[in-house]
Amino acid sequence: MKLTDRLDDTIEYRGRKIRLGLYFDVVLRAFELLQDEYFTEAEKIDILLQMFVENPDSIAGLDMHEKTLIVQTIFDKFISDGEAKQTGNEKPILDFEKDAAYIYASFMQDYGIDLFEAQGKLHWKKFKALLFGLRDDTKLMKVIGYRTMDVPPPGKIPHKERQRLLELKRFYSLDNSQTADDIDSKFDQLADILRPKTNREGD
Repeated sequence: MKLTDRLDDTIEYRGRKIRLGLYFDVVLRAFELLQDEYFTEAEKIDILLQMFVENPDSIAGLDMHEKTLIVQTIFDKFISDGEAKQTGNEKPILDFEKDAAYIYASFMQDYGIDLFEAQGKLHWKKFKALLFGLRDDTKLMKVIGYRTMDVPPPGKIPHKERQRLLELKRFYSLDNSQTADDIDSKFDQLADILRPKTNREGD
């Protein structure tokens, strides 16, 4: 995200100019869709394009392979934005679904932004920048602080204080949550399933 750049959410594909609506609520719904087992992989690609593309005529007539490439580009270039991935051993510290109330309260506290009213208006990149810029005294950052803190061993702090910290750490734990890498993996699997197969040698 560069302050000297404009948020140009368009993809040019074979002479087609595809306009995207990358609002934070659309992206979060896309994350939920990737984890939904009700829809087939092909259905997910079509639904994702319906969610993201603002001029549907620009993708008319594309085959499933082309649609998958476009969705992959959207995730790689506009949503993940080349961010470094987790090692796989790190515990999750944020879950957009489970932490929704904390995120909402923190945006209201820090910025006076009502995220329900901001749906369809607040861009995903702006949302991420504001999310990562929350003050330490907001509810979400306090919760993340409990999740990431190292509780001192017995004897280092009073027993009651240590028990309180352990209880807070357990209460706010996200051990069963999906990480960002889990979401990326879901899409990678989906794209692999839909990738055209060929019987030609060497392919």
